[in-house]
Amino acid sequence: MSTLTPPKAAAVPDAPATAAPGSLRGPVRVLLRLHRRSLWGAGAFLAAAVVVLVAAALRADYLVADFANSGCTRDGSVRSCFQPARNYADSMLELSRIPDYASLVLIVLPAVVGAFVAGPLIAREWENGTFRLSWTQSVSPVQWLTARLATPAVLVASGTLVLTAVLAWARPRAGAEYPAAWYEWFSFTASGTVPVANVLLALALGTLIGLRLRRTVPAMALTVLTYGAVAVALYSVRDSLWATRSEVSGVFSHRESLHNGWTIGIGYLTDAGERLPAETCLASDRTRNCLAELGAHRQFAEYHPASHYWPLQLVETGILLALAALAVFLAFRTLRRLHG
Repeated sequence: MSTLTPPKAAAVPDAPATAAPGSLRGPVRVLLRLHRRSLWGAGAFLAAAVVVLVAAALRADYLVADFANSGCTRDGSVRSCFQPARNYADSMLELSRIPDYASLVLIVLPAVVGAFVAGPLIAREWENGTFRLSWTQSVSPVQWLTARLATPAVLVASGTLVLTAVLAWARPRAGAEYPAAWYEWFSFTASGTVPVANVLLALALGTLIGLRLRRTVPAMALTVLTYGAVAVALYSVRDSLWATRSEVSGVFSHRESLHNGWTIGIGYLTDAGERLPAETCLASDRTRNCLAELGAHRQFAEYHPASHYWPLQLVETGILLALAALAVFLAFRTLRRLHG
């Protein structure tokens, strides 16, 4: 055989196999290896948060059962129960703060994720030029960007779901004596489907802004500001995302239906149907007479009952996901323009 005869393909068993066109296995593997320390740190933090929440809930269950077995009540009507009731109230107050801290983590998490994606994941590669190396290793620009979107989306969304579920289980137990209303901003934002949608929106914004600016620190800062602006805007219109209920009753009458409801507005109705603000006649020494002179014999209330929790959650989630989808679309358009 001549030495110039090229070897057959079957005679080279150790030749490196190339990834199938369109496969994300290679880019995802590289991405996970490159940021493995950050992933391990995030996983450890998630595990610690879950352990703390579970421990707080179990501790609260024990305290409730122990106090019930003592025969004392919270009002401390029996002198011998003064100190046990106080100790119980103090311990439950401390435990009720732990779900609030976990809620704060879920509220801040999207901004952290968005900044990480915008900076180390996207913009830094453009600053350092390392994206060119990826694009020459049988990885197309679309695969490169898809890996940087899909990988953190799956990981962060999964972690957020776990923390949200554990928090939903632990909050009623740890906050048994000091419950948080479902409509309070920190409990609503950190429950239901909104936390996952917030994380996905921040991730999409970070990707878009990282590609647009291609500078690490400015991209991180702008992502946090943009996400914060969206979050504040949605919070300011949250009460109008679903139609409120109206209730009319007599002046100063007790409204049982408003129990556990989110009151949006209250005031008085005149006989002519004019609405007066709740502050009307507050400065008067004779409030009833003042209202009677104005012809206000009824009061109204606009509110969201507890049954509106999921409609409000799903509408806000839909808006967040729609904005995230728009940001992803614009990110791929930006990549196409940059790559030509």
